[in-house]
Amino acid sequence: MVVYSAASYSSDPIYGYSNNAAAGGHSWAMSEPVLGVAPVQGLDINGVIYRYTAVKERADPFTVTIQNANAIDGGYVFRETDDWSGRTGQTIVKSVPVGYVPIRFWGEGSIETTGVGSVEDPQVVYTYRYTEPEPVLPDLPVYSYNALEDPAVLTATAETDRELYEDEEVEKDDKDEEDKDMEKALAALQSGLEMAVGQTGMLAQMNPVTMTQYYAATIPGGSYQETVILNGGEIKDNKRAFRSMANDRLHNQMVEGQYK
Repeated sequence: MVVYSAASYSSDPIYGYSNNAAAGGHSWAMSEPVLGVAPVQGLDINGVIYRYTAVKERADPFTVTIQNANAIDGGYVFRETDDWSGRTGQTIVKSVPVGYVPIRFWGEGSIETTGVGSVEDPQVVYTYRYTEPEPVLPDLPVYSYNALEDPAVLTATAETDRELYEDEEVEKDDKDEEDKDMEKALAALQSGLEMAVGQTGMLAQMNPVTMTQYYAATIPGGSYQETVILNGGEIKDNKRAFRSMANDRLHNQMVEGQYK
């Protein structure tokens, strides 16, 4: 068997021809030993070539028929008859194209004769084309994905609000400042408590008379008028000052709580 391909790509059709189907007698099955390849899906017969020698007397009637039964629809998928009546017997070679008929239609092959005569050295060869069938893919559900609607993508690609970013930076700075102020307030409170304890002992030892003189003393003073003038401006609230005042208030409450 000779197999050839028009190109080196495995996806291209492969063309070839069978072994001699009539080598074992005047009937045969279209099986792998005859074809030289397995009769699988994708294998199509595209021609029949046959050769034989008719042995007969010139005046004797004689016909030779090469045929294949139709395995699907009944009848014949291929049938070719040579009429040798009134002719001298001789060797004949004939090539008959049949198109591309799938191998499943090709049933049993045979050589039949009528009249007076015989067939010697018969050879029947089938030409074919093999195309590897495309794989059958299972039906899979189709999912639609839109990256523009993915929450993670929207979050990652969201436009940054510059003002919000700046506000967050200010809030972070303010928080750091508050932490520092709180540390200072706690340190001052600790120092104040230590001083308060010391002062309490000292006051207990001081002369009550001397304390009375202090309480009775009069501090000269008067009324002071406001002299600050703003020329076309305004004073904005100082957020850090408010926080500092809150810290001072907390400090005073803690000191008063110690005394109580």
